[in-house]
Amino acid sequence: MTVQDEIRAAEVLDRGVPGEMAGKFPGVPETPEPGPGELRQTPQEIEGPYYRLGAPQRTNLLEQSDKPEIVLTGRVLNEKGTPIPGAVVSFWSSDAAGNYDMVGYRYNGWQVTDEQGRYGLTTIIPGCYEPREAKHIHVKVQGNSSPITTQLYIEGEPGNTDDDFYHPALMVPCTIDADGVKHGRFDFVIKQVTEQENVTPESLAARV
Repeated sequence: MTVQDEIRAAEVLDRGVPGEMAGKFPGVPETPEPGPGELRQTPQEIEGPYYRLGAPQRTNLLEQSDKPEIVLTGRVLNEKGTPIPGAVVSFWSSDAAGNYDMVGYRYNGWQVTDEQGRYGLTTIIPGCYEPREAKHIHVKVQGNSSPITTQLYIEGEPGNTDDDFYHPALMVPCTIDADGVKHGRFDFVIKQVTEQENVTPESLAARV
């Protein structure tokens, strides 16, 4: 099965319809239509007021008293379906009560994809907070590209399709193991810089 086939197979899941503000908030770039032979790029979404620089590099965001509630895995791909090694993926979310840590870096961290473009994250399922209806995990991704900011929604959690910012392409299909931990997979598709945007032969050579 090719990368394109895997992504198209994941689209079979009934994900509902977008919220009224999905991809429409001022400053959020519209997702372009894919070109011939290209994958659809991951939709961008609002960053929110809670992204903070200085978070640690880590793949496990659990605090001391937490039990794992969701394990996310996937890849960062370019628009041609080629995995991007060395891409930086930042995750942050609220705690179980819907509160964001604005002093430290609880539930906040970043990682670098491996040689196959893969990432992996273990964390809690965040709480919901006003005025949002859906639990969500914020993500920022960059790899030979401009950074994109988006949000992931978790299959089976209440309020997904009631949320004004919900986008069906950002819902993560999940299975549940014997311990009750959800396991979801999501591949981020980002457009690499073009030849016109590259400024040196070295930066052009960095494209995968």
